[in-house]
Amino acid sequence: MSLTRLFPLALALVAMSTPAAAQTADELIQKYIAARGGAARLAALTSVRFVRTYGTFGANLPVTIIKKRSGLYRSDQALPGRPTVARGLDATSAWESVNGKVTRRPADQELELRELDGDFDGFLVDYKVKGHGVEYLGREKAGGIDTHKLKVTLKSGAVRHVYLDATTFLERKQEGTVTLPDGKVPVIITFGDWRDVDGVKFPFAIDEERVWFPPQTFAIYTERIELNPPVDEAMFKMPGK
Repeated sequence: MSLTRLFPLALALVAMSTPAAAQTADELIQKYIAARGGAARLAALTSVRFVRTYGTFGANLPVTIIKKRSGLYRSDQALPGRPTVARGLDATSAWESVNGKVTRRPADQELELRELDGDFDGFLVDYKVKGHGVEYLGREKAGGIDTHKLKVTLKSGAVRHVYLDATTFLERKQEGTVTLPDGKVPVIITFGDWRDVDGVKFPFAIDEERVWFPPQTFAIYTERIELNPPVDEAMFKMPGK
């Protein structure tokens, strides 16, 4: 076969493959949003309450998390006979209350909390509007499951790798870092047991592994999710403000 015949063939193959590769990240995110229930159903949510149990250190820790659009977050955890530990995000600060002592989180931790915990829909939804970037890295196995791997660069510059199930397009795993008092620690979060709650899917089983010495693993079980519960915004305010 002559080079003149091969050259157009090569161009045709490139033309067939390049657009698909260029559009893959956005297409995958749209499939993820559709798998969650669709953009309209997600946008209709204004608040959500999660009732969960965190299994760690030989104890089961009850935790209630409440989120309200836009960017308001509060978690309360307590073991029987012990004081409640509360953490929150209001419009201007990130705070923590332990044994009645209230402290404001440092600026770097506040930014991380706003981009992760405070993001009501998750950082993949409307990622361009939020100032994030997404790059498709190809297929990869995650827990023995075929997934699509995305590199998400958050507006702050922090990087998260997201693995979407190649069949369901729901999140299978995230990799990134979490900021602790001793510094940034690598973290691996695995999602499973996705269930439908009034037309929107949520993971009811989450495993979080903090990769340091010694490693820490949290088995997070969701007992109940309430969509659009009435929420007083005063509960998110930093105590004493």
